Amino acid sequence: MSNPHEILENYWGFKDFRPLQLDIIQSVLDGKDTLAILPTGGGKSICFQVPALVKPGVCLVVSPLIALMKDQVDALNKRNVKALCATSEFDASQIDAIFDRAIYDEDVKFLYLSPERLKTDLAKARIAQMNVSLLAVDEAHCISEWGYDFRPPYLEIAEIRTLIPSTPVIALTASATPLVKKDIQEKLLFKKENLFQKSFKRDNLVYYIDWDEDKLGKIERIAKKQKGSGIVYMRSRKGTERISRELKKRGLSIDFYHAGLDNEIRSEKQQRWMTGECKIIAATNAFGMGIDKPNVRFVVHVDIPDTLENYYQECGRGGRDGNKAFAVSVLTKKDVSNYIDKSIQAFPSIDEIKRVYEATASFLRLATGSGKDETFVLDVELMCQQYNLDVRQALLSLKFVEREGYIQFNESSDYYSTVIMKASYEQVYHFRSSEHKLARLVDALLRSYSRLFDESSSISEWTLAKRTKWSKDNVVKGLEWLHEAEYITYNKASNLPKVTYVCERLDKKNLRFSDEHYKLRKEVTQNKSEAMLHFIESTSKCRSRMLLEYFGELDAEKCGMCDFCLKQV
Repeated sequence: MSNPHEILENYWGFKDFRPLQLDIIQSVLDGKDTLAILPTGGGKSICFQVPALVKPGVCLVVSPLIALMKDQVDALNKRNVKALCATSEFDASQIDAIFDRAIYDEDVKFLYLSPERLKTDLAKARIAQMNVSLLAVDEAHCISEWGYDFRPPYLEIAEIRTLIPSTPVIALTASATPLVKKDIQEKLLFKKENLFQKSFKRDNLVYYIDWDEDKLGKIERIAKKQKGSGIVYMRSRKGTERISRELKKRGLSIDFYHAGLDNEIRSEKQQRWMTGECKIIAATNAFGMGIDKPNVRFVVHVDIPDTLENYYQECGRGGRDGNKAFAVSVLTKKDVSNYIDKSIQAFPSIDEIKRVYEATASFLRLATGSGKDETFVLDVELMCQQYNLDVRQALLSLKFVEREGYIQFNESSDYYSTVIMKASYEQVYHFRSSEHKLARLVDALLRSYSRLFDESSSISEWTLAKRTKWSKDNVVKGLEWLHEAEYITYNKASNLPKVTYVCERLDKKNLRFSDEHYKLRKEVTQNKSEAMLHFIESTSKCRSRMLLEYFGELDAEKCGMCDFCLKQV
């Protein structure tokens, strides 16, 4: 199929594109470098996935978010589109095999990589051999030092363009200020500026700042007044549990969600909310990525988000069906002082960052000069107890080390365990034919998951337990034994973060951070904190207008619906 509409209908079941999608797709098909800025829920992935299916060859997708990469790969494979993902959960031989498939298997249409993986010598050598149809850079704001989530490895993406000089690039993000938009195109070596941007205006979304000490009462009134679903965002895991408990007592259908929960429990809670069995979810910002639920009628913030970019994206999960929805921040003056304190603490000193880096390596028993390309599960709280570190400062330090390109730090948990066959067909055949007690488990694996020899597959230990008639614990022990015996690579679902060493563990004195870069990042962070505070504390301008002006839409009109506008009536 060479027609974008045919591909859209065949693979996604939609007859029409959303606004701007087809224009962006045509720009890519015309071979033009393209920057697409579509708000949360605007359908960014369609903008590179459809043209990649039109064009012969493989689309390289660069993304910093492992969880999102895996979600997109799973979704594509379920649509019978071959997609691969080379993440830190694979060893060097498996990564090499994935690259081989992208080179030699003409059915492979997508290869997802992190920016850290992209810059390795192996990746560069193998990409030079590929027929690359398109280079897609997701979360493209990460390339700009003026962006809210700058990652230095993104700056090296442009080097790949010299290996594939005739391949166009599409950069995608949900939000960017005017300075960041220009920076993205310059850093990715656009041949010509080419921006497609859907207005950030949401005509059906009402922004409201409510200064109210009775937060529970306010949420209760909103929930009882609005039909449909709701999200209550807050920073604290314990806070989500407390709010859920208290509002349940008041008769609301509510549950809580955070990264500290068991993966299967989290998945179950999300599903109950998605189906409407549970009306409200009280969650940390770990909730919401990749979720497209149309009938969210209210999004409540009971803490102040880090940046206006985060605020806009979280609010944007409301009203995706086009009907009216409310984005209400229920705040107190205490929240403001807490936010200011956290903003000041958001940049640990260079000495503290180095201390955390050294403590992490010691906790993982990683010798200097070792660990390159290895991935470890990291119990941050236990490490902080052992080395007398502040948990928040440790997390901030690890994220800074990650931004500098020394490590990858995946704070989001894996919802599902994954398995890929490491042994050959012959070895597995002989094992299945043997009298070994785990032959039944291997047989159940292969019957349940058809692509285990080709790619990492999400698996359910519960499903395998039912099919083998074993307990889940015995299935897990069996999978661990098969992993140790190198028949499979088994990555067990975990609610703990993972750290991957992009380069070998360095001695603290060899850890280099640019003073100029550190100062610039601090300045950017402070400016964004000030913009967030100005937005919530202002009493002199329409909320929607302030947001639009922040993102460069300077001729915005008043919305007529926010708390400021209603006071003017």
